[in-house]
Amino acid sequence: MTRRYDLDWGAQRLTLAQKGTVVDEKATVTHWSVGNRMPSIPECIGKQAHAWWICEDLEAAWSALQKHTKAVHAAGGILTDAKGRLLCIHRLGHWDLPKGKLEQNETPEEAAAREVQEECGVPLPEVLSPFATTYHVYGPENRLMKVTQWFRMSFPKGVECGALVPQTEEHITDVRWASPEEVQAMEPLAFGNIGRLMAAWRASR
Repeated sequence: MTRRYDLDWGAQRLTLAQKGTVVDEKATVTHWSVGNRMPSIPECIGKQAHAWWICEDLEAAWSALQKHTKAVHAAGGILTDAKGRLLCIHRLGHWDLPKGKLEQNETPEEAAAREVQEECGVPLPEVLSPFATTYHVYGPENRLMKVTQWFRMSFPKGVECGALVPQTEEHITDVRWASPEEVQAMEPLAFGNIGRLMAAWRASR
């Protein structure tokens, strides 16, 4: 599988991919070589819904792009129950998954479990394995890049989940367990990287 980095900027998206990646023939592709200037993320995307940059050296391109931003580290949970349903939240008009920024001296795994517990009112889940990493750029002059590490989770053996309680102070208005079919229906109503995470979860079951 070819390597790539996907970054969201509002409703737009930038993909940095290694040479040899197959791209939709309708897409506009920019080729980047070592020694060339790497523009900021808004410059790379321009007015395109999805901009593709094919890179001679993917890690060098990624390193150059990161120089335009400051990383904000976060973590989130892909929590499923015994019925194979995914724990989803509704926040600020979009379907979402529980996540949040790391606190001081906290590992990504600890942060992910804590955020799921706090945002959904569930018992502290058990972290099983890494699932994915997402990136999105925001903030003053588009200089902040939220780097969110996602982890598969389940409840420890013998632990049962009671009523779900949304953390309203974080603008969460609904928490629910969703079947794969329900998750598929949520995907178009989620933020771009969350919709792709949901689709990846369905594909990995």
